[in-house]
Amino acid sequence: MAPRLSRAGSFLVACLVTLLLVPWAHAGPQPAGDLERYPLNPPDLSSPQATLETFLAETTAAINQYSVGDREQMHARVDRALQTLDVEFGANDAGFLQGVESALHLLEILIRIDLPPADQIPGSTRAPEDRPAYWTIPKTEIRIVRVDSEGGEFVGYRFSRETVARLPDFYQRVHAMPVRPDYAKYKGVLDRFRMRPGFAAPDFVVSFVQELPPVWFRTFAGEPWWKWTALAAAALAALGLFALAYRLASALDRGSTPTSGTAALVRPLLAVAAILLVAFLRHVAVDLIRLTGARRDIVVGALAVASHGAAIWLIFLVARRVANAVIRVRDMGVYALDAQLVRLVSKLVAVLLALYALVNLMETLGVPVAPMLAGLGVGGLAVALAVRPTLENVVAGFVLFGDAPVKVGEFCRFGDKMGTVEAIGLRSVRLRGIDRTVITVANAEFCQLQLINFTRRDSILLHAKLQLRYETTPDQLRLVLARLRELLIRHPMVSPDPARVRFIGYGESSLDLEIFAYVRTRDFSDFLAVQEDLNLRIKDVVETCSAGFAFPSQTLYVERSHGIDAAVAQAAEKEVERWRRENRLPFPDHEERVRSELSDTLDYPPEGSPGRPRGAGAP
Repeated sequence: MAPRLSRAGSFLVACLVTLLLVPWAHAGPQPAGDLERYPLNPPDLSSPQATLETFLAETTAAINQYSVGDREQMHARVDRALQTLDVEFGANDAGFLQGVESALHLLEILIRIDLPPADQIPGSTRAPEDRPAYWTIPKTEIRIVRVDSEGGEFVGYRFSRETVARLPDFYQRVHAMPVRPDYAKYKGVLDRFRMRPGFAAPDFVVSFVQELPPVWFRTFAGEPWWKWTALAAAALAALGLFALAYRLASALDRGSTPTSGTAALVRPLLAVAAILLVAFLRHVAVDLIRLTGARRDIVVGALAVASHGAAIWLIFLVARRVANAVIRVRDMGVYALDAQLVRLVSKLVAVLLALYALVNLMETLGVPVAPMLAGLGVGGLAVALAVRPTLENVVAGFVLFGDAPVKVGEFCRFGDKMGTVEAIGLRSVRLRGIDRTVITVANAEFCQLQLINFTRRDSILLHAKLQLRYETTPDQLRLVLARLRELLIRHPMVSPDPARVRFIGYGESSLDLEIFAYVRTRDFSDFLAVQEDLNLRIKDVVETCSAGFAFPSQTLYVERSHGIDAAVAQAAEKEVERWRRENRLPFPDHEERVRSELSDTLDYPPEGSPGRPRGAGAP
């Protein structure tokens, strides 16, 4: 028992080392086989008899060529034999092996059943119009059918698709029957095909497998134990390598900054490693150990799912990193509209490539894609109705990017709400409200709202209404208007055009003045500071002119009041009278010369402000 266990352990180690080295090893040069005299002559499929004879001749010739080591001639013979089957096998290695297995199934059946004499099999001597649509081997369900092109032109006779699909079942029924003596050397060729390594296995691997003890050739789930052991060893090796690559990638990712080149390459390289390891396992399963039948289909299908999943992962990783690289190279802001557009386009490209990968996966798994696409035409209306809101939002998203009424980071009013745009996506716009809540609005709905962009204004409107007491005399009112106009003109943060102060009418309890000007700032906080400064200066002007603000109510004064200072009122009247004599009365507006002299002469920030040097005054 101990020697057997020791030998089994040695085999496991040998399998692991062999499978890791085989993909890069080269088999020795194969001896060139005898070339066909007529290599361009197609196989004879002119009649059921010709098809049957062609299949037997080409299949046995392929086996003989493989026995002498002529792989090239073996492949050529197999290709000719497969042309007698009305089935299109895949162009890859898995499809070729599936075709070989089907051909060997059929050969094992034909060399066991009784075939009728040649003169009882329909031949090519009949006129084309007399050729039968099909011929069935007597006392079997094996049928050879006539195949015509889409234009109705005769192509030849082939074993029907139904026959090829049922070959494993037919073989199970006849495998215990004796083989005809003239084909005795081909008995058990299917089992030998299943037990041996694949065509791509180097000679030393083939020799190694042939020297294994019989226990390794006992079957489990239709395959010998040595194949399952080799596949498990390869899978463990691949998983170990991926785990090592993952730990290395995690270490590099932790030790690098998010914008470094290492961080940008770590995850994509890990996805590439996963794809390569899956390709290695597929090479082992199909080309080296050569799984057969349903076992091969299951393993190949699982590996196809894994490889396509890794490919989709790689697609999204690369798309994200390409977008970040474009944003960084073009010096776009992280939240700029151009950056958002680059990310959106990269996501769309990634989704399209991922869909293509899924379609390719479905074709690899044998899922009919064309009928599914045709079914979309039948149910197109239902699909269109189902995805209409999504499509509307996607189209509206592109409208937002193209028209750009708002950009990321801008403050706006949308409908009856206000907020700062944080993100513009394929489906919705995300905004941060004044109360710091997150508001999400669908793109289609957002495009229909009235959008007011506050960030893009070049200045902020100052619109105020002053209410003076009715006791204010006309000349006092004129002086207040003149001083307020001078205030707006002199203030460096107020645009002089327009900067107007007008007496607009008589209120119920006040003389109404309107102030209309633009503050030179885009920042609302700065505007509030300027507005505060102007309000304080306006109060100084009103009090200096001995005017007063009216109360917005009717009040009966019973106490003794000093009223308006008569001396100040007389001074205001004298000042206005002097303006009249000198023809400098600033109504309806100041002279352009005076406006130029007064422009930007007021101290701002005012005297005593923290940001103003001590002793600095107005020029």
